[in-house]
Amino acid sequence: MRRIAFLLVLLAAARTARADDTHAQFQLGDRERPHVGVPFHLNLLVEGFDEAPQPDAPKLEIANATVSFVAVQPQVSRGMQMVNGRRTDFVQVIWVMQWQVEAHKEGRLRVPGVTVVQGGKRASTSPAELEVESIPVTDSMKLSLALPERPIFIGETVPVTLSLLFRNDPQDLKLALPVAAMDGFTVSAPPVANPRQALTVPAGSKELKLPYQRDDVDQAGVKYNRVVATLYLAPRKVGKLEVPASSVVAALPVGRADFFGNFSTKLFRVVDVPHVLEVKALPETDKPNNFAGAVGEQFSIDVTTSRSVVKLGEPVELAIRIKSSQRLDTLALGRLDGEGGLPKDKFVVPSDPATGELSEDGKTKTFKITAQVTGAATEVPAIAFSYFDPTKTAYQTIHSEPIALSVAGGSVVSASDVIAARPKPAPATHTGPGASGGLDIEGLRVDAELALSSPGQETDRPLGGAMLWLIVGVLYAIPLALLAARSWQLRTQGQRDEAAEVRTARRRIEELLDRSGTVPAREIAGPLAQAFRELARLLGRTGAITGEGGEGDRGLLAKLETESFSQGAATAPMSTDVRSDAAGLLRRWIAESRRTGRARATSRAAIAILVGLGAGLGLAPHATAAPAGYDATALDDGRTAYKEAMQLTTNATARKAAFARAEAAFGEAARAMPDRPELLADWGNAALGAGDVATATLAYRRALALDGGNVRAHHNLAWLRSQKAETLRPPTGTAADTLLFFHAWPRARKLIVGSAAFAIAILLLVPWSGRRRRGFAGLAVLPLAVWIAMLASVVFEDRHPDDAVVMEDVLLRAADSAGAPAALAQPLPRGVELTVLEHRDAWTKVRLPGGMAGWVPAGAVERIAR
Repeated sequence: MRRIAFLLVLLAAARTARADDTHAQFQLGDRERPHVGVPFHLNLLVEGFDEAPQPDAPKLEIANATVSFVAVQPQVSRGMQMVNGRRTDFVQVIWVMQWQVEAHKEGRLRVPGVTVVQGGKRASTSPAELEVESIPVTDSMKLSLALPERPIFIGETVPVTLSLLFRNDPQDLKLALPVAAMDGFTVSAPPVANPRQALTVPAGSKELKLPYQRDDVDQAGVKYNRVVATLYLAPRKVGKLEVPASSVVAALPVGRADFFGNFSTKLFRVVDVPHVLEVKALPETDKPNNFAGAVGEQFSIDVTTSRSVVKLGEPVELAIRIKSSQRLDTLALGRLDGEGGLPKDKFVVPSDPATGELSEDGKTKTFKITAQVTGAATEVPAIAFSYFDPTKTAYQTIHSEPIALSVAGGSVVSASDVIAARPKPAPATHTGPGASGGLDIEGLRVDAELALSSPGQETDRPLGGAMLWLIVGVLYAIPLALLAARSWQLRTQGQRDEAAEVRTARRRIEELLDRSGTVPAREIAGPLAQAFRELARLLGRTGAITGEGGEGDRGLLAKLETESFSQGAATAPMSTDVRSDAAGLLRRWIAESRRTGRARATSRAAIAILVGLGAGLGLAPHATAAPAGYDATALDDGRTAYKEAMQLTTNATARKAAFARAEAAFGEAARAMPDRPELLADWGNAALGAGDVATATLAYRRALALDGGNVRAHHNLAWLRSQKAETLRPPTGTAADTLLFFHAWPRARKLIVGSAAFAIAILLLVPWSGRRRRGFAGLAVLPLAVWIAMLASVVFEDRHPDDAVVMEDVLLRAADSAGAPAALAQPLPRGVELTVLEHRDAWTKVRLPGGMAGWVPAGAVERIAR
C-alpha cells in the first residue's frame, strides 16, 4: 500500500498545466503494476484539447524498457446544466494515448516528460518515476508455445498452440504473447463457445479471446493441470521473423491456509523460449492462372446450382463450397470467367470478387455467385480450384463435378457479342489486307472501315506543343506589331517634323557663332539673340523667351540684345566671353533636349515591353511532358499480324488469334505514343477484329479526342454505337451542334483559325494610307467575330474528362458493395460509354447515357482521358 501511495503521488506531480487550462498526466492501466519482463500499459491523459483533429502521439523512450505505441482515441462526454433557468451545454474531451511498456530490470523506471500539440494548444508533463518489481520464477507453472518447425509461406494460415501447466489454480492470470502483436502476422482466433472458458491475450490495440481446453497430465511423476489454447497466424512478409519469448504471470497460493481455508497469494512468472519463423514467398514457376492465394495441405470443392432448367438470358445461382483442414478466414475465390471457369460465350459472371460465408468452425467457406446464361449450354462445367501445398512445395489443382443444365430457347444480347451486327446476306469479298468495309468476322457482317493507316502515317500526330504556340504567337504578334508601328509613325509625324525645325535653328545659331568672331557685333548680336529665342520656342523653353528662365539664360540673351548697341559694335566683333557663353548655352539646351527625348523613348519602350510580356504570358502554353519514344518493333509486329489476319478468310480461330496479336502489339505502341490518332485507330481496328469491343471503343474515343476529323475512328465508333441498345447509346448531335460545327474541332485547329482571323482583322484595321478607311474597318467585323467564336469555343469547351468505357461485363449495383442489389437485371456489356461521377475505395459511381446511375468495381471502367 505504501508503494501504491508513492506511485499516485508521483503521477500527480507529473501533471502540468498551461494558462489555457490544458494539462496532461501519465496513468497506469487499470489494475496494473510494473514488473520486470511483464508488459503493462501506460496511458497519457490529455485534457483541454478539442474533439478534432486527432493530436499526434509524442515519441516516448524509456531507458531500460521496451516501449510500443498502442493507440490514441478521445473520450468525449456531453452534458447539460441549468443555472438561473438558463441551459448550458458542455463537452468534455479527454484524449487517451496508450503505450505498452516492458521493463528490463527492477528499480525505479524514469518516465521522461513529453509535450502534446493540437494546433495552437500544447500540454506537457514533467518527468516521473515508477517503481518496478521483480517477479520470481516458479516450477509450479510451465509455459510453451508450439510454432511450425518448417518454413511457412505467405498467405498460409498456421496454428500456434499455447500450453500452460500449473499445480494449483492461478489467480489474476496475465498472458503476454508478443507474436500476437507483431506487424508481420495477421492473427485470428477460433470462435468462443463459452465466454467463461476463454483466455484474454493482448494483441496490439485489441484483445483476443482464445477458447481453451483443460485436462490433467503427468510429467516426471508430477501431476499438472493443463490448459491448451490455439490461435492462427498468417504471415504478411517474407524473411526470418524473430518471435520474442512469451510469458505468463499469475498469483499462486503460498504458505498454509488460514482458519477459513484461504491461502495467501504471491505473484510468480514463467517464461518460454524465443522462436524464429522463416517465411518464404510463393514460387512463380508453374503457378496456375486461376490461383487466388490459397495455401494449405487439403482442399475440396463442391458446386451446386439453384436450378437445372433455365431460359436463355436467365440467371442461375451457383454455390461454390470450399473445405479444408485449416481455417479459411482469408480465402478468396479466383475469377470464374478465366481459365478453368465458365466459358465466356455461354455464361456471364460478375467481375467483382465474391464474398464468402465462413462456417462456424472456420474450415468451410461458401461463395454464392449469380451467372447469366447467354449461350447454348448443356452443363455447368467442372470448375477448377488451385492452391499451394506447403508440404509438397507445389501447386495443386482440383475440380468440381460438372452439373447438367438444360437451356430453353430465347434471345438475349450478350456481353460476349463483340460485334453484334446484322447477319450477312451473301459471302463477302476480300481484296487484300487493305480492304475496308464489308468484312466478315465470326460469320457476322461488319460495316466498318477496317483498313490500316498508310505506312508511316501511324506515327503522325496533330499539330501541338511548341510548334503550335509558335504559329499562334506569330499570328498574333506580327499584325499587332504592324499596327503599333504604323500607328506610331502617324502619331509621331508631327514630332519628327518638329525635330527637323530644331536642327535648322541649331545650325542657324552655329553659323552665326562662327561668323561672330570676324563680323562686327552690331550685325551679328541681334540675329543671334533672335535665333536663340526661336530655338527656345521649339524646345519648349518658354522661360527663356518671357524672361522667367534661369539666370544664365536671361543674362546671355540680355547681353546679346545690348551687344549691338555697345561702343565699338559697328567695327569690333562680339567679345570672346559672350561668344563662349552663347556656345555653352547652345550645347546645354541641346544636351537637355536629348536627355528628355531619351527618357520619353525609354518610358514608351518600357510600356511596350510590359504589354508584350503580358500578351506573351497570356498566350504561353502550359508545359507538357514529351511523348515516349517511337516503338518501331511493336508497330511492325502489329501491322504484320493484322495483315496476316486479313488474309485468313477460312480459319476463324486463327484469324481472331492474329487480330489479338495485332491488338496487343498496337496497344503496346499506343502506350508508348499516346498522342498518335492514326495509331489509336489501328489499335481499335485490331481490337474490333479480335472481338474486344471495349478496347476498340476506348481506342476510337481516344483517337477522336486528339483528332475529331479522323474518318476511320468516327465511322467505326458510330457503327459500334449503332449495335447497342438505344438506352446505352450516347446522345447524337442536336441542331445547335450542327450550327456550331466548329465546336467539335480539335483544340489546335480552333487556335490556328482564331489567331488567323485575329491577324486578318488587325491587318484590316491598320491605317496604311494615313487614316483608317471605314470600308476596311467594316470588313474587320467578320474575322473578329470568327476570332471571338474560336476563343469562346476553346475557353468553354467540354473535353469530357470524366467519360469512360466499360472494359468487362459487370453488374450495375445500387450501392458501393458486392452485396448491394443490382440496378439492372442484365450486366452492362463491354464497350458501353458512360460518365464517372464519384470514386469510393474500390468502387466507382457511373451514369449511363440514358441517365441511370449506379456503382461498379473501379477496375471495370477505364477513363478515355489519359
